[in-house]
Amino acid sequence: MKRVLRRAAPKHASTLFKVICILVLCSFIFYLRSEDRELRNDSIIHAPGSSSSNEEEILKRNMSNDTTFVAAVLVFCATRPDALRNHLSQILAQRPSQFQYHVIISQDGNKTAVSQVAQRFVKDFKNVTHIQHEKTEIKKRNNYPAISAHYKWALDKVFKEFRYDHVIVTEDDLDIGNDFFSYFHWGEQVLKSDDTIWCVSAWNDNGGSSIIDTERGDLVWRTDFFPGLGWMLSRELWEELSPGFPVAYWDDWMRKPEIRKSRSCIRPEISRTSHNMKLAGKGSSGGMFKDYLSKISASSSNIDFSLLPTKIVQKESYDKRLIEEIENARPIDLENATTSMEKTYNYKIAYKNIRDWHKYAAKFKLMTDIRGGMQRTAYYGVVTLMYKNCRVFVVPESTYQKPSELANYVYDSDWDKQNRFVEFEAYYCTTKKYTGKCDPHSPEMIAFFKRKGWKKRLDDWGEMIVV
Repeated sequence: MKRVLRRAAPKHASTLFKVICILVLCSFIFYLRSEDRELRNDSIIHAPGSSSSNEEEILKRNMSNDTTFVAAVLVFCATRPDALRNHLSQILAQRPSQFQYHVIISQDGNKTAVSQVAQRFVKDFKNVTHIQHEKTEIKKRNNYPAISAHYKWALDKVFKEFRYDHVIVTEDDLDIGNDFFSYFHWGEQVLKSDDTIWCVSAWNDNGGSSIIDTERGDLVWRTDFFPGLGWMLSRELWEELSPGFPVAYWDDWMRKPEIRKSRSCIRPEISRTSHNMKLAGKGSSGGMFKDYLSKISASSSNIDFSLLPTKIVQKESYDKRLIEEIENARPIDLENATTSMEKTYNYKIAYKNIRDWHKYAAKFKLMTDIRGGMQRTAYYGVVTLMYKNCRVFVVPESTYQKPSELANYVYDSDWDKQNRFVEFEAYYCTTKKYTGKCDPHSPEMIAFFKRKGWKKRLDDWGEMIVV
């Protein structure tokens, strides 16, 4: 009997030890989960009506005590957890200081997978906050009203409640360049230095590698066309914009002359942001600009923008230099191909109307669309690019003849409707879908669209001016 007990004793001890280990492990897991729940509850600010006073106090305390603070980074997201994870990983890996840049993740709606990604970063990094907006109901698969509502709510939050002076706006579908924060630190000084500059953007709409100077990471330009896609604004500007912020298409609203008020943005030669098509999909535009966007990469250079004087983009000195460059540029003849281009010279070519613009844009592979009468990247109608390793200025006829009158150029809002017709013509008439007279207002063409069951397509094109 004693032998049996002696054999059984080790087995009982081993079993007891295993039971104790399992109990300890379960207690530890329960403790971790409790801590995680408490952290989530403490970190999130629920919207639209409520907020965490502790979180706001932390933000205000950091802002008042740290003299090196530059800006908040407001990250917009909604339904793409992988895109958000990618974007935040880059932002926080490159953030030079947790005190210089506070990151605010603004989520539209309550998709659990997105909230979990946001909370992970709140937990792992200091000065990262998660806020949530009650998603606007979407009708007819149109995301634009929901996007505008989210933008207004979040910008009101960070400027009016958190009282930031400058905010960098980003979106979860963006990759960022290595010197993203250096660029915006400089950009904050630019905004303070010139009232004619109302935003600093990291984006170049015509930033494909074949039409930019890839060796000039330090090169920056003024543009009348609001670029967005990683941009900085001030609290003073938001106080002006917020009361009239539109219910949809907020970025096109920013391009209207009565909103822009002759102010310009700064944009880089080499884009500091790019679209991550793989993680973000087509986006709100439904892939309309995919061919252009896919050619734009975020800069891999590392420019110290603190060495760049803000004076170079201030209106008086910038305009003077641009006028001199256009005056000294050599004419280029694309039609007859008689110009032998040399890298040591700049070149210029004039456009008189919308058809000229489309012709040159197609030749140089520029984006053709017009908003508020403006081409993308235009400054007083001047669009610049690289062609055969040479700098080329595509300029209005009036500026071509008298560069000194650069600032007298006025955008014609009718160009939006003319441009729409040229694109309509290329899609339906040039491609032989319709072989009659190309006039969307004519009874014959309207009857054709009705027979095809395409009348809604025609209506969706909007108002057009035949040219």
